[in-house]
Order: sequence, then C-alpha cells, then structure tokens
Amino acid sequence: MLNHFRWKPFARPLQVWLLLWLVISLNSGHLVFASSDHLSKDGVPEPQAATPPTPHTFDSSDETEMEEDVPADPAPATPPTPFLQSKLQPDADGATHHLGRLLVPPEYRFKRFVIRPAQLKLEGFLVVALIAYTLASYRGKSNNERTVAHWWDSHSDLLRKQFSQVGVGSTKGYVADGPALFYGYATGRRGCEALNVRFGLRPRQDLPFMIYEELRAAIDFTWTGRSDRLELVWTLTPHNRSHEAKDSFVWALVEKRVMNVVREDRWDVRTFTEVKESNQLPSRLVFMSESGEINEQIIKSKELGLLQLLQNNPSSLEWFDSLVLSGTSQQEPLLSELPLPAVPASRTITLRLRLPPDSRTLDPLPLIEFCFNLIDSLDQVINMTSISTSKLTKKRAEISNLLLEEEKKFKEREKEEERRKLAKVAQDQKLAKMSPAEQRKFNERERKRNAAKMGKTSVKRNRLSGRKSISIVLAEYAKSDTILQSTVERTQ
Repeated sequence: MLNHFRWKPFARPLQVWLLLWLVISLNSGHLVFASSDHLSKDGVPEPQAATPPTPHTFDSSDETEMEEDVPADPAPATPPTPFLQSKLQPDADGATHHLGRLLVPPEYRFKRFVIRPAQLKLEGFLVVALIAYTLASYRGKSNNERTVAHWWDSHSDLLRKQFSQVGVGSTKGYVADGPALFYGYATGRRGCEALNVRFGLRPRQDLPFMIYEELRAAIDFTWTGRSDRLELVWTLTPHNRSHEAKDSFVWALVEKRVMNVVREDRWDVRTFTEVKESNQLPSRLVFMSESGEINEQIIKSKELGLLQLLQNNPSSLEWFDSLVLSGTSQQEPLLSELPLPAVPASRTITLRLRLPPDSRTLDPLPLIEFCFNLIDSLDQVINMTSISTSKLTKKRAEISNLLLEEEKKFKEREKEEERRKLAKVAQDQKLAKMSPAEQRKFNERERKRNAAKMGKTSVKRNRLSGRKSISIVLAEYAKSDTILQSTVERTQ
C-alpha cells in the first residue's frame, strides 16, 4: 500500500503551475513587498523625500576649453528649393514654363475610377497587338474568299457548258469549310457522275502559321506547302452497265517536284505504279503507270492531244502538279474491304493544280478542258489486252494476300504481347510469395538462362556468316576457274 502511494505522482506539472498562478493572482491585491523599516502602521510604505540633483562645478580652465572648442556661429542655411519650382522660373517675358505639368504623368478620372496610361504600357501593347491580329485575320479571310469567288466566276461559263447543274444550292456556287477551305460541286453530264472542286488555300488568317510557312520554305527547298492548291475530281460513270476488270488500272502524269507528295497521299499510286520516263514528255514530267502499253496509247492518241497540249501551253504547265486516272481505292483498304475487287466500283480522274493569281486565273484552263476530252474518249483510246488485264487482276490478288498476311501477323503479335504480359504478371505474383533467398536463386537462374540464349544466338549468327563467307569464296573460285578455262580455250 505504501509503495503504491510512494510511486504514484500526486499532481502533474501543469496542474502545479496553474495552482501557483491562482494563489499569486488572489493575493497580489493585498501583498506589498517592502521592508519593515518603511512600513507605516497601516502597512503602507511612507513616502521618501527626493534627493536634489548635484550641480556641476566649472572653473576658469573649463570655460577656456569650451570657448576654444566651440566654433563661431555659422551662417544661416539656405532652404532647399524644390525641383519643379526651380524649373518654373519666369523667363525674360514673364511667362512661366509648364514643365511641371509635363513631368507629372497624366491621369483621367471617371467617377470612382482613375486611369493612369503611364502604368499601362504592357496592356496597351497587348491591345494594339490584338487589334492588329484581328484586322490581319479578317483581311486574310477576305482575300481567300475573293480568290475563290474570282476563280469560280472565271470558270462558271465552262462549267455550265459541261454540266446541267453547277453549284451546291447557294448563290455563290461554293461553300466554305473554314477560312481556308472551300468546296464546289457540279453534276449532270454524260460519262461523268459528278465533279468535286476543292480549294485548299493558305491560312492567311493565321499569322503565326504564315510565319512558320515562310521560315520552313527558306530552310526546306523541297517543301511544297507554301502555295494555294486546287483539286478537281471527276467521278466517271461506266461505259456499259458496270465497269470491267480492265478499268482498274492506275495511270498518272506527275511533275517530278511533287512526285513524293503524290506517293504519300495516294495509296493506289504508291502501290501499283512504277516511274516511267519518256523522251516525248517535258523534262520535268514523268509517267507513273502500271503498264507501258497505257502510256503509249495515251501519247499516240490524236483525239486526246496530250503532246500538243504539253508543247503548246507552257503557261499551263507552270501551275500543273499531277493528273491521276485510277480505278482503285485512293486510300489503303480496310480489312473488311479485302480482297480487292477485280472489277472496280468507280473510276476517278484527279487534277491537282497550284492556284494562280487573279491576273492569270485562266492559265490552267487547257488542262481542265483536256480532262473533259479524256472523259469522252477514254474507252476508245485505251484498249487493254487480255494479258494486260490478267496481270492487273493477278497483281491485285497478290496485294490483297499481302495485306491479309500483314493483318494476320499483326494480330499474332498482339496476342503474343498479351501472353507476355500475363506471364509477367504471374511471375511477379510468384516472386512476391517467395522468400528473399528463393528470389535470389530464381533471378540467378533467369540470368543464366538468358545468357545461354544469347550465346546460342551469337553462335548461330557466326555459323550463318561463316556459311555465307564460304559460299562467297566458292563463288569467286568458280568464277576464276571459269575465266581460266576460257583463257586456255582461247590460247588453244
């Protein structure tokens, strides 16, 4: 019992401090700390008399030292003159300069608002830049619309002559899909289902992008994006009830400068055609065709007049990019669209031009007229033989098989990747259940296994390279032996 009270604390330190503070605060009004000598009968200390200050004593030597140390009375100081008051002195005529008003920045008050333009330099610059950007954007958009309207008005007579319906229902005859993209449409002609016109102009409403185009054109000389583009696509109707297998060929006349661009944009040109040059063409133009037979038929045809067009219209060739006649899909087909049909569903003629300025809008007109002539005489000019037609069908079957195989390999790679992920997850779960020693042993086994695989791969590669080197040596030996035998025969 005693031990229990001996080791048990009676109060915490915080409680002790609170208790002391309470005692002192209660007795502070009645306690006066003073000695018993100064206490009166009532317990209040008696007042004590103040000690007078001791005056300083000076002798004659002190006065002499003070007179020597203290300087004479200085002249009265001139009060400082404010800067503005010093500048605002009247001149000879008595006029006062208002320099003070000029030095103080102006401010404008409107009820409770105070505007100080001197403190809004950055905001003013941003407002001016915003106004300039807005005006430039509006001007660029207006220039694009004016260019399209001028081209459409210049070619409206030709379009109305060829088609029964021109325009898309609007009064302008074309529609805008943004400030730099415009579309036109015409239909109602023999041999042609429809004509789609696409204007791809420079984004003149976008100043940063225009600056980017100028900088890229100065660095990349092969870049062809800094110009207005015009694309006309004629969708042809079949000569009979439907197209035939011979109509699936791809033929193109391309300028060398944009040959890579055409390959990148069109899957049919990239996949099926080969570059074929001709002495009868201008040096900057090439054929991209599946068969040289088609090139010869188009060049020699007097009804089309392709050579006469190229020789007599150099101004038209300045704006020419490409002319593509295709019976195959322009974009790579989807898996659901495979295999490629032997008989095309549609045929198109695509003419791409650089849009000339307003003063030379009619320069490419002979090229457009040639396309209309090509529509009318295409079936009479191009006569594919049965051998050429079978080659077209065979090549499309091969391309379809290649696409299907690639799709199959892609799916297999996806499945293999999924299996690897599942195996990795299972391996991680297995490692998490192991002890540290078992994990080290497992990692060591995996490291040795990977090293053994790498060793086998390197040995296999060395063997293959050795076989290749031996085959090369044998081939060279056989070649030298043949040369030696021929030399011996000649000497005999």
